[in-house]
Amino acid sequence: MRFFFRLFVLFVLALALVWVFRGPILERLGLVTGASARQTDGQPSDLDLSVEKIAQELRATGRVVRRKVAAAGRQLEESTRDARTTARLKARFALDPELKTREIDVHTEDGRVTLNGLVDSHEELARAIRMAVEEDDVLEVTSTLQVSASGAIAESPATATPVS
Repeated sequence: MRFFFRLFVLFVLALALVWVFRGPILERLGLVTGASARQTDGQPSDLDLSVEKIAQELRATGRVVRRKVAAAGRQLEESTRDARTTARLKARFALDPELKTREIDVHTEDGRVTLNGLVDSHEELARAIRMAVEEDDVLEVTSTLQVSASGAIAESPATATPVS
């Protein structure tokens, strides 16, 4: 039974590789000419602008859509950048020995990070802001972090009372 399962997995893997590299394979076999498989600048063609394909797609779906792969990739990368920045910051806060027990809410929009929550000291507040500013995709950090009352009292210098 294991033998057949491994054979099946090997077969599926071989089919996937052939599917991925079908253009160069067909070109090497002479079934597709280099001019039709490549654009004039030497880059692979990601748009099929042939009249037959456009007419066929219009008949089948009622619309024709062509998108450059590079533009779609950039758009996807930009749309997930804020979520990745938020996730990285939350992970850094969770791994930090001083900040891991604090509940710091992180929100990122267009590279602008907002920190909300409660910390125990001004050092922790500065540490959280510093960690956020150090991230690559962060343009601005706005902190509404609050220092807890017990932490603020402990940090304030004690006023000396005169002894008579």
